[in-house]
Amino acid sequence: MSTPIAVAQRRGNVRRLAAQNLSQRAIAAQLGISKDTVRRDLEWFEIPLAERLAQRAAQTDEAVRQACAAAQTAVDLEPAYVLTDAETARRWYEQLRATAAQLAAHADQFAEHYPFATCAEDGPR
Repeated sequence: MSTPIAVAQRRGNVRRLAAQNLSQRAIAAQLGISKDTVRRDLEWFEIPLAERLAQRAAQTDEAVRQACAAAQTAVDLEPAYVLTDAETARRWYEQLRATAAQLAAHADQFAEHYPFATCAEDGPR
């Protein structure tokens, strides 16, 4: 899966090559991507910025909702009280700690960008 930065760079390259009047097939060959990807990247620039931002906000809203639902499911299942072998217990522990650290980092980034959205006592750490 491509990172948002890689996608943005690819889209910029596609747009630059398209501005040189290269065909979609030529752009695809030069960048090592499919012609369909070139077409989608060029179509992306035709979508107004406000609509792209709204789409991104909707996607983020859904991702946050799913992450919260998954976290609640894990909490409800109380993995600390499930009998399992040592290897699985270690794996669960490592996954839970790593995910918690990632989520905490994202929450802190969010608080930095939207300080008005956080409670005074829950401010950035």
